[in-house]
Amino acid sequence: MVKSEKILGFSIENWQLKELIEEVPKYFKMNKKMLLTSLNPQILLIALKDEQVGKYLHQSTHRFPDGIGVVKVSKWTNGNIQERVAGIEVMMELIRFAEKNSKSIFLYGASPNVVEKAVLNLKRQYPELKVAGYIDGYTTKSDKEIIRNINDSQADIIFVALGSPKQEKWLLKYYSQLDSTVFQNVGGSFDVISGEVNRAPAWIIEHNLEWLYRSLSNPKRIYRILQLPVFVVKSLYWNYRYGNE
Repeated sequence: MVKSEKILGFSIENWQLKELIEEVPKYFKMNKKMLLTSLNPQILLIALKDEQVGKYLHQSTHRFPDGIGVVKVSKWTNGNIQERVAGIEVMMELIRFAEKNSKSIFLYGASPNVVEKAVLNLKRQYPELKVAGYIDGYTTKSDKEIIRNINDSQADIIFVALGSPKQEKWLLKYYSQLDSTVFQNVGGSFDVISGEVNRAPAWIIEHNLEWLYRSLSNPKRIYRILQLPVFVVKSLYWNYRYGNE
Protein backbone atom coordinates (compact mmCIF):
# COMPACT_ATOMS: atom_id res chain seq x y z
CA MET A 1 0.00 0.00 0.00
CA VAL A 2 1.37 3.42 -0.99
CA LYS A 3 1.66 5.75 1.97
CA SER A 4 2.35 9.48 2.03
CA GLU A 5 4.54 11.47 4.37
CA LYS A 6 5.92 14.99 4.50
CA ILE A 7 9.48 16.18 4.16
CA LEU A 8 10.03 19.92 4.60
CA GLY A 9 6.26 20.28 4.37
CA PHE A 10 5.91 18.63 0.97
CA SER A 11 4.07 15.35 0.50
CA ILE A 12 5.93 12.42 -0.98
CA GLU A 13 4.75 8.84 -1.48
CA ASN A 14 6.65 5.60 -1.02
CA TRP A 15 6.12 4.54 -4.62
CA GLN A 16 7.99 1.62 -6.09
CA LEU A 17 8.65 1.67 -9.83
CA LYS A 18 6.26 -1.18 -10.69
CA GLU A 19 3.41 0.38 -8.69
CA LEU A 20 3.99 3.76 -10.28
CA ILE A 21 3.75 2.43 -13.83
CA GLU A 22 0.63 0.43 -12.96
CA GLU A 23 -1.05 3.79 -12.31
CA VAL A 24 -0.55 5.01 -15.88
CA PRO A 25 -3.35 3.09 -17.67
CA LYS A 26 -5.79 4.22 -14.98
CA TYR A 27 -5.25 7.86 -15.95
CA PHE A 28 -5.74 7.12 -19.64
CA LYS A 29 -8.95 5.30 -18.78
CA MET A 30 -10.20 8.18 -16.59
CA ASN A 31 -8.98 10.78 -19.12
CA LYS A 32 -7.24 12.66 -16.33
CA LYS A 33 -3.82 14.30 -16.27
CA MET A 34 -1.00 12.50 -14.46
CA LEU A 35 1.92 14.60 -13.22
CA LEU A 36 4.90 12.44 -12.29
CA THR A 37 7.44 14.38 -10.27
CA SER A 38 10.92 13.45 -9.08
CA LEU A 39 11.60 14.66 -5.56
CA ASN A 40 15.25 14.98 -4.60
CA PRO A 41 17.01 17.18 -2.01
CA GLN A 42 17.72 19.93 -4.54
CA ILE A 43 14.14 20.41 -5.76
CA LEU A 44 12.81 20.32 -2.20
CA LEU A 45 15.25 23.04 -1.13
CA ILE A 46 14.27 25.10 -4.16
CA ALA A 47 10.58 24.63 -3.33
CA LEU A 48 11.16 26.09 0.14
CA LYS A 49 12.17 29.40 -1.43
CA ASP A 50 10.21 29.38 -4.69
CA GLU A 51 6.44 29.53 -4.34
CA GLN A 52 5.81 28.41 -7.93
CA VAL A 53 7.92 25.28 -7.54
CA GLY A 54 6.21 24.52 -4.23
CA LYS A 55 2.82 24.91 -5.90
CA TYR A 56 3.86 22.51 -8.67
CA LEU A 57 4.94 19.90 -6.13
CA HIS A 58 1.61 20.21 -4.34
CA GLN A 59 -0.33 19.85 -7.61
CA SER A 60 1.61 16.79 -8.81
CA THR A 61 -0.42 13.60 -8.73
CA HIS A 62 2.57 11.29 -8.12
CA ARG A 63 5.66 12.40 -6.19
CA PHE A 64 8.36 9.77 -6.00
CA PRO A 65 11.66 9.73 -4.04
CA ASP A 66 14.40 10.32 -6.61
CA GLY A 67 17.28 10.88 -4.22
CA ILE A 68 19.02 8.82 -1.56
CA GLY A 69 18.93 11.88 0.71
CA VAL A 70 15.14 11.71 0.68
CA VAL A 71 15.22 7.99 1.48
CA LYS A 72 17.65 8.51 4.39
CA VAL A 73 15.67 11.37 5.92
CA SER A 74 12.50 9.28 5.73
CA LYS A 75 14.28 6.41 7.47
CA TRP A 76 15.72 8.66 10.19
CA THR A 77 12.27 10.12 10.91
CA ASN A 78 10.46 6.76 10.95
CA GLY A 79 8.88 7.33 7.55
CA ASN A 80 7.69 4.80 4.97
CA ILE A 81 10.06 5.37 2.05
CA GLN A 82 12.21 2.32 1.47
CA GLU A 83 14.00 2.91 -1.81
CA ARG A 84 14.93 5.47 -4.42
CA VAL A 85 13.02 5.56 -7.70
CA ALA A 86 15.25 7.12 -10.37
CA GLY A 87 13.54 9.54 -12.73
CA ILE A 88 15.26 8.10 -15.80
CA GLU A 89 14.00 4.61 -14.88
CA VAL A 90 10.46 5.97 -14.65
CA MET A 91 10.92 7.61 -18.05
CA MET A 92 12.18 4.40 -19.66
CA GLU A 93 9.28 2.40 -18.21
CA LEU A 94 6.86 4.98 -19.61
CA ILE A 95 8.52 4.62 -23.01
CA ARG A 96 8.14 0.84 -22.86
CA PHE A 97 4.51 1.32 -21.85
CA ALA A 98 3.99 3.69 -24.79
CA GLU A 99 5.47 1.25 -27.30
CA LYS A 100 3.45 -1.66 -25.96
CA ASN A 101 0.17 0.27 -25.82
CA SER A 102 0.47 2.36 -29.01
CA LYS A 103 0.82 5.64 -27.12
CA SER A 104 2.96 8.48 -28.46
CA ILE A 105 5.60 10.57 -26.71
CA PHE A 106 6.93 14.11 -27.06
CA LEU A 107 10.35 15.32 -25.88
CA TYR A 108 10.86 18.95 -24.92
CA GLY A 109 14.18 20.27 -23.68
CA ALA A 110 17.98 19.86 -23.77
CA SER A 111 20.21 21.12 -26.58
CA PRO A 112 19.29 20.52 -30.24
CA ASN A 113 22.06 17.93 -30.62
CA VAL A 114 21.12 16.06 -27.45
CA VAL A 115 17.37 15.83 -28.06
CA GLU A 116 17.91 14.73 -31.68
CA LYS A 117 20.31 11.99 -30.61
CA ALA A 118 17.93 10.93 -27.84
CA VAL A 119 15.09 10.53 -30.34
CA LEU A 120 17.28 8.55 -32.76
CA ASN A 121 18.44 6.21 -29.98
CA LEU A 122 14.89 5.68 -28.72
CA LYS A 123 13.67 4.84 -32.22
CA ARG A 124 16.57 2.45 -32.65
CA GLN A 125 15.94 0.74 -29.32
CA TYR A 126 12.13 0.73 -29.57
CA PRO A 127 11.22 0.31 -33.26
CA GLU A 128 7.47 0.41 -32.63
CA LEU A 129 7.61 3.53 -30.45
CA LYS A 130 5.61 6.49 -31.72
CA VAL A 131 7.58 9.71 -31.30
CA ALA A 132 5.03 12.42 -31.97
CA GLY A 133 7.67 15.13 -31.98
CA TYR A 134 10.40 16.98 -30.12
CA ILE A 135 11.55 20.54 -29.44
CA ASP A 136 14.91 21.50 -27.98
CA GLY A 137 15.22 23.68 -24.91
CA TYR A 138 17.01 26.44 -26.84
CA THR A 139 14.21 26.98 -29.34
CA THR A 140 13.21 30.50 -30.31
CA LYS A 141 9.57 29.45 -30.43
CA SER A 142 7.24 31.13 -27.99
CA ASP A 143 5.53 29.08 -25.29
CA LYS A 144 2.29 29.57 -27.21
CA GLU A 145 3.87 28.01 -30.31
CA ILE A 146 5.36 25.16 -28.28
CA ILE A 147 1.96 24.37 -26.76
CA ARG A 148 0.35 24.44 -30.19
CA ASN A 149 3.03 22.14 -31.63
CA ILE A 150 2.61 19.64 -28.83
CA ASN A 151 -1.17 19.64 -29.06
CA ASP A 152 -1.03 19.33 -32.86
CA SER A 153 1.19 16.26 -32.43
CA GLN A 154 -1.51 14.57 -30.30
CA ALA A 155 1.20 13.20 -28.01
CA ASP A 156 -0.01 11.11 -25.08
CA ILE A 157 3.08 11.43 -22.87
CA ILE A 158 5.34 14.47 -22.50
CA PHE A 159 8.85 14.54 -21.07
CA VAL A 160 10.17 17.98 -20.09
CA ALA A 161 13.94 18.36 -19.67
CA LEU A 162 14.59 22.03 -18.99
CA GLY A 163 16.41 21.58 -15.71
CA SER A 164 15.13 22.60 -12.30
CA PRO A 165 13.37 24.84 -11.48
CA LYS A 166 12.59 25.90 -15.06
CA GLN A 167 10.90 22.62 -16.03
CA GLU A 168 8.67 22.59 -12.94
CA LYS A 169 7.63 26.21 -13.49
CA TRP A 170 6.91 25.53 -17.16
CA LEU A 171 4.75 22.53 -16.33
CA LEU A 172 2.89 24.40 -13.61
CA LYS A 173 2.05 27.19 -16.03
CA TYR A 174 1.15 25.16 -19.09
CA TYR A 175 0.20 21.54 -18.36
CA SER A 176 -3.48 22.46 -18.08
CA GLN A 177 -3.32 23.87 -21.65
CA LEU A 178 -1.87 20.66 -23.06
CA ASP A 179 -4.07 17.82 -24.28
CA SER A 180 -1.65 15.08 -23.23
CA THR A 181 -2.34 12.68 -20.36
CA VAL A 182 1.04 11.97 -18.73
CA PHE A 183 3.72 14.53 -17.87
CA GLN A 184 7.15 14.02 -16.31
CA ASN A 185 9.97 16.39 -15.37
CA VAL A 186 13.10 14.50 -16.38
CA GLY A 187 16.07 16.81 -15.78
CA GLY A 188 19.17 15.46 -17.53
CA SER A 189 17.63 12.20 -18.76
CA PHE A 190 17.86 13.21 -22.44
CA ASP A 191 21.63 13.59 -22.02
CA VAL A 192 21.90 9.97 -20.84
CA ILE A 193 19.57 8.58 -23.51
CA SER A 194 21.45 10.48 -26.22
CA GLY A 195 24.73 8.94 -25.09
CA GLU A 196 26.27 12.33 -24.35
CA VAL A 197 26.41 11.49 -20.64
CA ASN A 198 27.07 8.05 -19.20
CA ARG A 199 25.01 6.78 -16.32
CA ALA A 200 26.94 5.54 -13.27
CA PRO A 201 28.15 1.91 -13.26
CA ALA A 202 25.66 -0.59 -11.85
CA TRP A 203 27.58 -1.14 -8.60
CA ILE A 204 27.53 2.60 -7.88
CA ILE A 205 23.77 2.75 -8.49
CA GLU A 206 23.26 -0.31 -6.26
CA HIS A 207 25.15 1.40 -3.44
CA ASN A 208 23.04 4.57 -3.80
CA LEU A 209 26.03 6.67 -4.86
CA GLU A 210 24.83 7.74 -8.31
CA TRP A 211 24.30 11.31 -7.07
CA LEU A 212 27.96 11.48 -6.00
CA TYR A 213 29.16 9.98 -9.30
CA ARG A 214 27.17 12.51 -11.33
CA SER A 215 28.31 15.41 -9.16
CA LEU A 216 31.99 14.49 -9.44
CA SER A 217 31.67 13.81 -13.18
CA ASN A 218 30.26 17.27 -13.87
CA PRO A 219 31.81 20.30 -12.14
CA LYS A 220 28.54 22.21 -12.61
CA ARG A 221 26.87 19.74 -10.23
CA ILE A 222 29.46 19.92 -7.42
CA TYR A 223 27.18 22.30 -5.47
CA ARG A 224 24.77 19.37 -5.00
CA ILE A 225 27.25 17.72 -2.65
CA LEU A 226 27.19 20.84 -0.50
CA GLN A 227 23.39 20.97 -0.58
CA LEU A 228 22.94 17.48 0.87
CA PRO A 229 23.94 18.27 4.49
CA VAL A 230 21.82 21.44 4.32
CA PHE A 231 18.85 19.37 3.20
CA VAL A 232 19.36 16.79 5.95
CA VAL A 233 19.64 19.39 8.74
CA LYS A 234 16.61 21.36 7.53
CA SER A 235 14.53 18.21 7.08
CA LEU A 236 15.33 16.84 10.53
CA TYR A 237 14.61 20.20 12.12
CA TRP A 238 11.30 20.49 10.23
CA ASN A 239 10.32 17.01 11.38
CA TYR A 240 11.27 17.88 14.98
CA ARG A 241 9.03 20.95 14.91
CA TYR A 242 6.11 19.81 12.77
CA GLY A 243 6.44 16.09 12.16
CA ASN A 244 3.73 15.05 14.60
CA GLU A 245 1.18 17.71 13.70
